[in-house]
Amino acid sequence: MTTNPLGKTGLSVSRLGLGTAEIGFSYGIGDRPLPTEAEAISFLQKVTELGITFFDTANYYGESEVRLGKSGVLNNPNVVVETKCAQFLEKGEYFSPVELEEKIRAQVNDSLEKMRVPTLSILMLHGPSREQIEGGVLLQILQKLKQEGLIKFIGISVRGEEPALAAVSVNGVDVVQVAYSILDQRMAKEVLPLAQKRGVGIVNRSVLLKGSLTPLRAKLPVGLEPLRAAADTVEELAVSLGMDLPTLAIRFAISNPLIACSLVGTNKIENVQKALTALGAGPLSGEVIAKLEACAVTDIAQIDPAHWPKLS
Repeated sequence: MTTNPLGKTGLSVSRLGLGTAEIGFSYGIGDRPLPTEAEAISFLQKVTELGITFFDTANYYGESEVRLGKSGVLNNPNVVVETKCAQFLEKGEYFSPVELEEKIRAQVNDSLEKMRVPTLSILMLHGPSREQIEGGVLLQILQKLKQEGLIKFIGISVRGEEPALAAVSVNGVDVVQVAYSILDQRMAKEVLPLAQKRGVGIVNRSVLLKGSLTPLRAKLPVGLEPLRAAADTVEELAVSLGMDLPTLAIRFAISNPLIACSLVGTNKIENVQKALTALGAGPLSGEVIAKLEACAVTDIAQIDPAHWPKLS
């Protein structure tokens, strides 16, 4: 497993990380049964043995934090975990500064208890708007938690370009999580270069766009036909290159040197092994990258799962 520096944090993170939503609750396209606690713990331990040392979770990912804590993987000094809080920001709920701090503190303490750690490596705000990021109140709260030793580094998980640009521009943010894939390349032009310039570490989610770049796209809800068609086109290119679609998607993500870590969300060890094989195959050629850049979808309703129609 290759590692990368995570911005200016001093942390070294595995090039591929694990998104742990699927060990905490039913998540994704189609019928996704939740593994038992024993299965989840065994899975996390095996993933670490394979060299993945970066884990992404959230205090609202069902049993994810509890299972990470019980697995013991967080006792490994090489392991870095980021957890997310304040999902109410993305939902548009409003609270006074005092209430915000109370709610965030409660979630931080809950995450510390569940994961059995004395401090959080990275705490991320979930989905704040540009105005909330630039307003300063949220970052003041996280700075206070940092000074108290409850968290080591401050992060923001964003949707869309405006909040992403705000997150990498304001002082005090160490890590930003974005969505970047063959089908969703919005971050490539401005956000990623600016993050590198300012020393902000980038963690990438949605490498497979919630299953759209896998055979599961056949189960996408009605209304996402353009997304499915775009993925079909990419698959044709993958086949012509002698690989499957998920492999091409992972190799596309790891080909971008401005991204420190790309997350693969799964609860199956065979999927992790396939992702590591893709990583081992290395970055794609410039010629292939150019072809894939032309496959990007620009319709937000197609590429942002928050806007997808609900499955019937």
